[in-house]
Amino acid sequence: MKTFKIFLISLSLSLLTPADSWSFMIRGVKVTASSCDNAELTPEKTVDRDMKTRWSSKFADNQWLIFDLGKEYEIHGFKVFWETAYAKEYSILGSNDKTNWKLIKHIHSYGEETVDIGKTKFRYYKLDLIKRGKEFGFSIWEFRFLNEKEVKKYLNPEPPPWKGNRIGFSEEVLPPWIPVTVSGSKVGVWGRTVQFGALPFPSSVISQESEILDGPVTLTGIVNGKPLVWNGAACRVVSAKPHLVRLGSSAGANTLRCEGTVSIEYDGMIRADFSLIPKNKNTLIEKLVLEIPLKSGHALFLHTWPVPIGSAENSGALPLNGYRGQFKPFVWLGDHNLGFCWFSESDKNFFNAHTDRVIEILRDGDRTVLRINIISIPRKTDLPLEYTFGFQATPVKPAVPDAWDYRIVHSGGYGLQQGFFDFLARNGVRTMVFHEHWNDIQNHTEVTHATELKKLVSDCHSRKIQLLLYFCDQMSEFAPEWKRYHEECLVYPRGLPYYREYYKQTTYTFCNRSHLQDFLVEGIDRIMSEYGIDGVFLDQMSWPTGCSNLRHGCGYKRPDGSVGKTYPIFSTRQIIKRIYTIVKHHNPAGQVNVHQSACMTIPTLSFATSYWDGEQLKLQLMLRKLPHGTSALDILPLDTFCAEFMGRNWGVPAELLTYPDGQLKKEKEISIALLHDVPWRPFSNEETEYIGRLWKTFDAFGRHESDWLPYWENKTVVQTQPVDIKVSLYNRPGKGLIAVVVNTGKQTRDAVVNFNLTNLEQRAGLTAYDVFAKKRFRYSAGKLQLQLGPLEHAVVRLKPDN
Repeated sequence: MKTFKIFLISLSLSLLTPADSWSFMIRGVKVTASSCDNAELTPEKTVDRDMKTRWSSKFADNQWLIFDLGKEYEIHGFKVFWETAYAKEYSILGSNDKTNWKLIKHIHSYGEETVDIGKTKFRYYKLDLIKRGKEFGFSIWEFRFLNEKEVKKYLNPEPPPWKGNRIGFSEEVLPPWIPVTVSGSKVGVWGRTVQFGALPFPSSVISQESEILDGPVTLTGIVNGKPLVWNGAACRVVSAKPHLVRLGSSAGANTLRCEGTVSIEYDGMIRADFSLIPKNKNTLIEKLVLEIPLKSGHALFLHTWPVPIGSAENSGALPLNGYRGQFKPFVWLGDHNLGFCWFSESDKNFFNAHTDRVIEILRDGDRTVLRINIISIPRKTDLPLEYTFGFQATPVKPAVPDAWDYRIVHSGGYGLQQGFFDFLARNGVRTMVFHEHWNDIQNHTEVTHATELKKLVSDCHSRKIQLLLYFCDQMSEFAPEWKRYHEECLVYPRGLPYYREYYKQTTYTFCNRSHLQDFLVEGIDRIMSEYGIDGVFLDQMSWPTGCSNLRHGCGYKRPDGSVGKTYPIFSTRQIIKRIYTIVKHHNPAGQVNVHQSACMTIPTLSFATSYWDGEQLKLQLMLRKLPHGTSALDILPLDTFCAEFMGRNWGVPAELLTYPDGQLKKEKEISIALLHDVPWRPFSNEETEYIGRLWKTFDAFGRHESDWLPYWENKTVVQTQPVDIKVSLYNRPGKGLIAVVVNTGKQTRDAVVNFNLTNLEQRAGLTAYDVFAKKRFRYSAGKLQLQLGPLEHAVVRLKPDN
């Protein structure tokens, strides 16, 4: 079989000039420099009107460029497009004889910029580069002189057309959800019913026909020496629409009143905005706790966020002794099939002596209580205390289509051979993701390869393959919007930059609460209209990254004057929802595929059609320097996988990210995924052929018509020996089954799997063969025998003999 390389990067990196028209182009400018890094990076490249070429000095401070305009010109400013190696301090000088120089302006810089120098008239202009901004030399892509009109245009531009747009805002109830219903204080959404009492919190939550709570969510505490005892009528309907129901609440206790509004959206996200209003002056609040009691059977697993990058310690089994920790903006408790979360964008108006005890989870037999300690330092107040808390029961939607149906490969590129597309189609691929190099400016919406992109869409669509383009939470220093918006829009503290190799540029994380949300949704809408792509791949955009940038409304002032962080959950949710709305309006079968390792903040992930998780497998080895012989199960134990990586208990289809390189063996990572009914994303031709065999087997078998029987609840239909052997089944009564058999131990095992054919409603006459190797296994009368190495898997098709 002819093979094709699956990783192809763009062959043409013709970066668009960020300013698309320049009226004041001085031609014939001659440039000299103090030094050049090499013979390729010469000074005339700064005025050749080509953003693919540049000048670079030797690696030292105090360098210069002199521009000879040929005659005197009236200049009002200039624009410099720095490469990464910018000058953090420099001057512009003018001369008519190249001997006597006049200082025009001294500049402290950060990168690409437009500089107003007033009205000047010289033949020679000198850029005196004093201090470097990087460890390299000084490097410039392009240097442009500006007239008065251009200076005004670029320093005082009109508001861009994308700012403040309403694209993606809709009151439509989008599939697969159904309209919200309300009866009294009981609200219904897909798969869930929520009852409210006098407080603006759920008193009953039923998900998948199971009650999650073990009593009402309530505020407990002590005020003026007395325990809080709340009185009031149940929440009342304020407004009811198919996409959103609002309830009002009012309750009193001691010398406090709780006044609130509850919003319930059609995906089941609950937002409670409430105020605690003192009835008397100098009310003393000694203790205030939000208590969420859950049935212990639905509190098997715990997921919290945030965590350090690459961490896997925030997901897994709830410890036997419960949990205690600092403030977390998101906490979820659940089981294999459902769960319930609490979230808050900040700890504003939290006052605690012990910051390591803000979140507590207490086990008490059949009852497990999540406690949010709001106030433990007695506090006198005569002013209202305001809070916004969120709740959401999972799963949030039916997982149809699921991740097996999307059949995604990460292999997009320009210039791909036609045979490669045919190869993908033959192996059952339905979706291609084109990573960040589809465009020259990172995360920008001005397409720099229009002709190539149109051809790629056509090549994919002719094979019934969807094309998703990469977007992320980064803003590039190359972006035209950088100068005007980066200070306002970036997350603060800024954190570590990302350096993009495909076209060398530095990027930083922007906040979804900023104007960059409007910029991105407008651009995605335009690209879908003009190019016919089928959706988007969003890299980490569902992360509500902690931010204290007061310029766009994040952060809050503490009583001591410091600034606390905001985790913009509602704004992050809003941008994902807007993008989902755009995609579904353009293409009802379109996708919003999100990569979000370690962050299952379901309010922000609800509108993803699927998520891609698993970066922990590589980063844990890199960051923690785990010893040789570390297993994938050492990093992602079965309970961790059940908590975060299955998708079914969240209501968002899941894929596993397995790296093609690294210390761990990819086939062993795949074993864990298969055991949990989770596909992985292929990176090579061989991997595509491998998973393609499974896709074809599932199609022939009728996977959607089968019952999935996971290893933790199938003991009545299958028994294994030894205990390290785990089996999950796809069963179609009378039509055979598919068994995923995995050795979860660290030694090679002779596995024995005994099927109860009566309980499975299967006939005795079955033949067992390996889906991947097409070989037969030893099988007779319901007994399967095979040998498996450590964390090795076998996918066995047991097919009726007739």
